[in-house]
Amino acid sequence: MPKARYEGIYQELLRRIEVGDYAYQSLLPPESELTEQFSCSRNTLRRALSMLADNLYVQPIHGKGVRVIWREKTHNAIGVLEGIESFGEYSARNGMTASTEVKVIEHILCGDALANRSGFNVGDALTRVVRVRSLDGKARQIDHGYFLESVVPGIDEDVARDSIYRHLEQDVGMKIVTSRRTVTVQLAGEEDCAYLDLGPYNCVAVMEGQSFDSNGIMFEYTCTRIHPEIFCYQMTSRR
Repeated sequence: MPKARYEGIYQELLRRIEVGDYAYQSLLPPESELTEQFSCSRNTLRRALSMLADNLYVQPIHGKGVRVIWREKTHNAIGVLEGIESFGEYSARNGMTASTEVKVIEHILCGDALANRSGFNVGDALTRVVRVRSLDGKARQIDHGYFLESVVPGIDEDVARDSIYRHLEQDVGMKIVTSRRTVTVQLAGEEDCAYLDLGPYNCVAVMEGQSFDSNGIMFEYTCTRIHPEIFCYQMTSRR
């Protein structure tokens, strides 16, 4: 089955859903009608519908058809918890312009307190990077990142300002496989108030993450402090 064929049908159906041609909770036209529209086989159409279901745009209903379950987002920006997404990828997906100001790059040895919090070993050589990340010109999160130097070489200010994940995947050739995250809400500190322009808010969302490469080695621990106005993450579960 030509990949481009079913992917093209998938993209067109997705477009119709997102612009409202197929409304939330409505049923898609029957397979016979769609195969005629796209001049394709049922197998090709079903592959496209399967992709829509996998990406949570539709849900097949036995004996009834395929129902649209996607709704237009009500927040300006929505993150995802299921996948691993860089800040640049997140901003692009939400149609926003990202920028980064690098505050700190330094080489440190992991101490007891950081080892207990992060999962690195005491004495590990780490690169510490502190960045303020902005969306459409407004500072919206502070990243405190720690990277294992034996696995993650070459982080300088240009790399940190652009994308550390792009550097790892394209320049280093690393495969980033797994990320484990913990999310809490904490009272805002002096740094949060100074960088994030919190206005009436007195708290920030805090996401701590540990990321692992294809060898199961933890190469990154990051603590991200996020402005409440953009802290919206979406996850759909199946029972």
